[in-house]
Amino acid sequence: MKPTPLFKIRCSQIGQIMGGAFGKPTEKQLQLLSELEAKPKRTAKQDETLAELIEKRDAKPTLQAGAKTYLQTWMKEQLYSRTKEFSNQYTAKGILCEPQAIQFVADVMGYGLIEKNTERLEDEWMTGECDLNLSDIVEDIKNSWDVFTFPLFATELPEKDYYYQLQGYMNLFGKNKAAVNYCLIDAPEEIIDQVARSVSYKAGNTEVDFDLYEEVRAKMTFSDIPNELKLKRFEFDRDESVIQAIKDRVELCRVYVNEEWERVLSASKLLTK
Repeated sequence: MKPTPLFKIRCSQIGQIMGGAFGKPTEKQLQLLSELEAKPKRTAKQDETLAELIEKRDAKPTLQAGAKTYLQTWMKEQLYSRTKEFSNQYTAKGILCEPQAIQFVADVMGYGLIEKNTERLEDEWMTGECDLNLSDIVEDIKNSWDVFTFPLFATELPEKDYYYQLQGYMNLFGKNKAAVNYCLIDAPEEIIDQVARSVSYKAGNTEVDFDLYEEVRAKMTFSDIPNELKLKRFEFDRDESVIQAIKDRVELCRVYVNEEWERVLSASKLLTK
């Protein structure tokens, strides 16, 4: 009874569909491929590089199992008019601490008074709402759970999915620069209380004593730490080849969605021709 819906990827979910063959090689890679093919003699390493580039050029993009599972969930949401909810204490902290984190980034970066972006944009392939839409850059805020999940020593963006997410934002908001900000923000009282109760319960206690509560609070608040150690920022540029690869992958997802939608609804005698 429902026609096949048009699949668009949310920028925050791009990483879910980008596994497997990545798509066409870049212009630089194609130039290198041409140069290697033209060489009358090549080293063993050059032969290996040439073989990898040819494989990349000729590879047929595929969807991995994880992407198919994601798309099946998306189709269920469209078919049943239900949204799959996901929440845990880590995402809860991220949501509750977002206003403080945005102001913290603004203070450290000298942005002055700024507000969270609330504009959601979309094009033919993707949809998204970045945290900060500034004059020449889009930015996202990530609240670390504690000092041990804070990527202090990382030299590159730890999560590849965030790179895809911000490439999507740059595409939608017309920017050439992006940044991901990891912040150490004090956990709110309700999160501290939840964690303290959980620790107490696991220890076999029914009540949370004062010392335990203060111990948990000390681990989840960071007023004793200088600001320089509470913000880890990763900046990077727009990459048109990645943006095109995302669009190509969305097109591939649509083929899968169309096939599966018709197969399942035909079997259920619900497909509208």
